[in-house]
Amino acid sequence: MRKSDIVVIGSGLAGLVAASTAAGQGKKVTLLAQGAGTLTIAGGIIDILGCLGDGSPANNPIAAIPRLAQEHPYRKIGVETVEEAINYFLKICQEEGYPQIGSCNQIQWIPTAAGTLKPTCIVPRTMDISSLEKTTNRIIVGFKYLKDFYPRLIAQNLAAMPGYGGNYEIVTITPPFGGRDLSNLDIARWLETDEGLKEFAVQLSQKVKRGSLLIMPPVLGTSPDYRILNWLKKNLECYLLETVTIPPAITGLRLRSLLINHVKKLGVKVIEQAVVTGSVIENGRCLAVVTESADRQRSYYAKSFILATGGIYGGGLIANSDQVIEPIFNLPVKTPLERDNWTNQTLFSNREQPFAKIGIAVDQRMRPIDETGTTILSNVCIAGRTLAGYDYCFEKSGNGVAVSSGYKAAMSV
Repeated sequence: MRKSDIVVIGSGLAGLVAASTAAGQGKKVTLLAQGAGTLTIAGGIIDILGCLGDGSPANNPIAAIPRLAQEHPYRKIGVETVEEAINYFLKICQEEGYPQIGSCNQIQWIPTAAGTLKPTCIVPRTMDISSLEKTTNRIIVGFKYLKDFYPRLIAQNLAAMPGYGGNYEIVTITPPFGGRDLSNLDIARWLETDEGLKEFAVQLSQKVKRGSLLIMPPVLGTSPDYRILNWLKKNLECYLLETVTIPPAITGLRLRSLLINHVKKLGVKVIEQAVVTGSVIENGRCLAVVTESADRQRSYYAKSFILATGGIYGGGLIANSDQVIEPIFNLPVKTPLERDNWTNQTLFSNREQPFAKIGIAVDQRMRPIDETGTTILSNVCIAGRTLAGYDYCFEKSGNGVAVSSGYKAAMSV
């Protein structure tokens, strides 16, 4: 029987940070990955806290944490540990050659593909908004046939945004392949070729002046590096700024690649296509988790386990007509008592959605607890979107909680 110190279940942002943290502590870690996870299609930027539950802005996210409800994951993790976790994340990115911009003390307002502004904290250099102050010659770069990116809408909306006001020109690039359904991934892969990058630069150089700011979708390559950004900046003598887009977003793909490479360097054993279906529990402790595949069942034994399988959207929680279940450990899922109270009927309002706060309640060590506050499993910790008590979409805290809870869970086991 092969036994790890820690088995991490889930390879999203929380699971990868947990695996990295634990391996960095000298632990023997196995990471069970069912698939690529939602990180692959997500924005790949770190929102820590954009606003509080009453909708008031959190201009200094870390300072606003003590004002959150006691059930919020950040209150369980603690302010100091949130700061440690974010600094740890920044250190990983620096070591892997993909340094990030920002801190947990200040909001950055990043343009979106709709021309609105998104509050976030940590972004790659391809989203460096400091270039806005360096030029008033701003150009929206679109691509013929590219879906979900509308330069005229972006230009119109950005011109009305604080800090972004001014005139915007529009330039359209024609890639050498057609079709009606091009994605950012198609363009990014084109720019990763020498021929594509040079053709892109030639078309741009014919239409833009030196010193311009080029605002474009996230297409500057799929790898976590700045090769394409730096080459274009040098050869065009322009500033470049990628926007946030709806999924699938290349920035999330880059971040996952970075973290997978990082944990493998640390010796983490990554098991792909591992569908965890159950667990072996004895006297309040988990002995093993069980996976099922086409050929047979496998059991993974460890001293401790970290559950980071996501929420309802990610598949870590399963919503039936009358209840929500956690399928691996059969942990109690904290939900509003009455089904009619699960939703705020006004979808776009200045209020949280109760269903978004459904999840596993935990103690200060991120271990699951029941309705009386009693710890259920002493060697299992919960991380990421599986946690109860926060509406990540409303308050803009999803990846911040993922990084912080993954780090905290790994330090607790």
